[in-house]
Order: sequence, then structure tokens, then C-alpha cells
Amino acid sequence: MHQTSLLDCVPPADSGSIGSLAALVESVREVRSGRRPIHADAAARVRAHRAAKARIDFTDDPKIKATIAGIADELGCSEADVLRSFTRFALTNRNWKQVGLYGSKGLSS
Repeated sequence: MHQTSLLDCVPPADSGSIGSLAALVESVREVRSGRRPIHADAAARVRAHRAAKARIDFTDDPKIKATIAGIADELGCSEADVLRSFTRFALTNRNWKQVGLYGSKGLSS
């Protein structure tokens, strides 16, 4: 029996021709086909992602943007992760319907 090493790239002499190696590879592919794809194609995958994840774009003062970028750099995450964390914290820890946007009902600035 031929003992192969990690550096041995030549098939053993008794293995037959290259064609038999190709047949062996094909038989392995048939057995190990992997899991079935969830989506029919890439476009279907993108549509499913967009249906599951809403996108919000907004503008703000450059100082706020710089602060968010600084926090993201300090924590080693993306600015989107920082904004998601801010949003979840604000929605969890404040009753916006009762208090309003700026701290009390009727106060608009």
C-alpha cells in the first residue's frame, strides 16, 4: 500500500489513469452534495433579505455623525451597529407616546 505524505502530489502508481481519479471525484460529489439551497437564485435571496430587514436613511449634524463614528471605532463595530443599539435602547427605555420626543408633551424644540 502506498503511503502518501502531505507534500506528495503524485497519485500512486497502482491507482490507474487520471480518468479513474476523475470518476472517483465524481462519485464523491454525488455522495456529498451538501444541503439544498434555500433560495432559487441570488435575486430571490436579495428579495428575502430586503423583506426581512427594513432600511432607514436619515441625515443629521456632522458633529453627531462624528460622535457615532468615534463610538463605532472605539467599540470596534460599524456605525450601523451603533445606531441599531441606540434605537433599541431608546425604544426599550422610554415611553415615547406618553413623554413625547423632547421630554414633555407639547414641547416641540
